[in-house]
Amino acid sequence: KNAIKSNYKFLLIWQLTRQRLLETSEAFNEDNVDEWLSEVFFSGENLLIEKQLDKIHDKSGVNVDVRQLLDLENQIIQRDGSMPSGGSDDAAALPELIVRDELLPLFNIKGLARRLQIYVHFKLDVSSDQVLITVSNDSPILESDVKRIHEIRRKFRRYREEGRQEEFFIESLDTSGGGHGLGYAIMDSILFDLNLNPETSLFIISASRTMVLLALPRSHPSSG
Repeated sequence: KNAIKSNYKFLLIWQLTRQRLLETSEAFNEDNVDEWLSEVFFSGENLLIEKQLDKIHDKSGVNVDVRQLLDLENQIIQRDGSMPSGGSDDAAALPELIVRDELLPLFNIKGLARRLQIYVHFKLDVSSDQVLITVSNDSPILESDVKRIHEIRRKFRRYREEGRQEEFFIESLDTSGGGHGLGYAIMDSILFDLNLNPETSLFIISASRTMVLLALPRSHPSSG
């Protein structure tokens, strides 16, 4: 789910930046704006990306839109049992839902994801002694978001060492700011319950793409 949320957030930011450039700069048109955006957002240069994000006046609105997209996606999954990818065949297969205007943003985002090749990938590798689970998404993650994830993981670890684990999650109930890191804190909690060290089991790798690696032993670790 974190990977899907990240992709949606990235695609919404892409849309907002694209619209702003087309409206405010004569240097950009429909033919060259996406190429320029690709060079910026997939450059791996955080300063270039942050410079564009600073021009988005209401970043909290992006988080609201992400939640709305996830809700719409859930509606379709509950009704049809699958999630369309944004093509015309998908629209034809869901005539009762497509007539609702509020679903159009979801299909627009899915279409943009297909055009930009922004997907979520899952890989499972099994060896004699461990299971490696890799979830990667094609959108970059901001350095500020990575820092927030690590800060929340460190905060959770401190609360747990102090016997205040429940207090941590109570304080984190409000995710209106985006909730970056809370899902990782939950995974860390599960790993601790399995007698595993999150620092050597769960890794976040960020560059022009984002990857999360979970390493699990095939045999249950002892509590000693």
